[in-house]
Amino acid sequence: MTSLRFRIAEAVDGIGLSAEQRERILRRLETHLDDLVRAGAAERDERIEALSTRVRQAEEQLAQAQRMEAIGRLTGGIAHDFNNLLTGILGYSSLLKTFLPENGRGYEAAAYIERSARRASELTRQLLAYSRRETPRFRPVDLRKVTGETIEILARSVNKNVEIHTDFHHPQEPVSGDAGALVQALLNLGVNAADAMPGGGHLTFSTALFVSDGEVYLNDVPVPEGRYVSICVADTGCGIPEEIRSEVFAPFFTTKAPGEGTGLGLSMVYGCVRAHGGFLRLVSSVGVGTTFQILLPILGESGDADEPREAGVEVPRGTEIVLVVDDEEIPLNLLCDVLRSLGYTTLPASAGEEAIEILRHAPEKVDLVIVDRIMAGMDGIETVARLRAIRPTVRTILCSGSAEAERAPLPDGFDDFLQKPYERETLARKVRSVLDAGPSNN
Repeated sequence: MTSLRFRIAEAVDGIGLSAEQRERILRRLETHLDDLVRAGAAERDERIEALSTRVRQAEEQLAQAQRMEAIGRLTGGIAHDFNNLLTGILGYSSLLKTFLPENGRGYEAAAYIERSARRASELTRQLLAYSRRETPRFRPVDLRKVTGETIEILARSVNKNVEIHTDFHHPQEPVSGDAGALVQALLNLGVNAADAMPGGGHLTFSTALFVSDGEVYLNDVPVPEGRYVSICVADTGCGIPEEIRSEVFAPFFTTKAPGEGTGLGLSMVYGCVRAHGGFLRLVSSVGVGTTFQILLPILGESGDADEPREAGVEVPRGTEIVLVVDDEEIPLNLLCDVLRSLGYTTLPASAGEEAIEILRHAPEKVDLVIVDRIMAGMDGIETVARLRAIRPTVRTILCSGSAEAERAPLPDGFDDFLQKPYERETLARKVRSVLDAGPSNN
């Protein structure tokens, strides 16, 4: 009994829940254990088996929590360096578009590189959100547009013998969501569907209005009364056997050979849908095909759904002098190149100490400082503190590829924050808004 009691305490302590929840679970299990001691031999054996099952389940939850924590540490650790690389790809592709005619093939190629880099950035955010290190960015989203972008990416990546079809019903109302996370979820479903049709087949994306009267159930989960957008991803593939359908959304569950799948795709889809307040249903028949249906609640109030900027609108420009500080070559050169293309004069510095020397020799000539947060030696926060000792009113922007930095309050001494990776238009508007605000009061 002592050994079992120890295992119970160890398993419960490691579960990724609050202290109050762990204490409640522990009390319940120990109550069962006390009842077990008082029971007769036959009943004791039955209760031991039941209690052992509960302990195994707790240990499995602990192992899953530990795996997810490992994913969180991994994605959090690589996000900064990965976003620095994406900053170069996304920034230079958007800069390249300004040199090319909009109706040419070169412009189209640059635009595709830009969209791919943006999706790569959103994939990093989705991994962070799945590991609970970043929350989705919700705003009005048109799911027809999200589905269209998904199909555009899939059309270039899946086998040509997989025919992709659409069945969109209008009018389509917006939902509140993270467009990048939703695209990634649909991509996961689309890729899985294509993998289920190695000899070819039909992959269909459809959207429609769905109304629940409160008596509707999706996979035994009640759907509250209301209006929803329904997205279905259907294939004519091999289907999913009934005995594993209840497991397909579990993290790390996969039927693919080692090295061919992580087992995270469908669990990420499930997490994304639930984070959006939605519901998910799986319908499958072996040898016939599989359909995943997603329900997302329609926005209660009308709003502009993720409308793109009007083509041809000129981005804001300027002639001020900007001190750019970053210890990474790619983002440093990119910032300077993009700012110069907008009319600004740039002073590059590859370290905080170099930036201090530049400002010390010409403090009144620098109108704005853009500094990376994480740098070897003197970081961005300390650099700005010392720069403000030389010129207290200089405008400042903190730049970072870290997800934690984006969510954290803006540190003292800074006027605004720029998240990597960014596009030329985003940088242009951010810089202009900070400069137009006048001398800093920080």
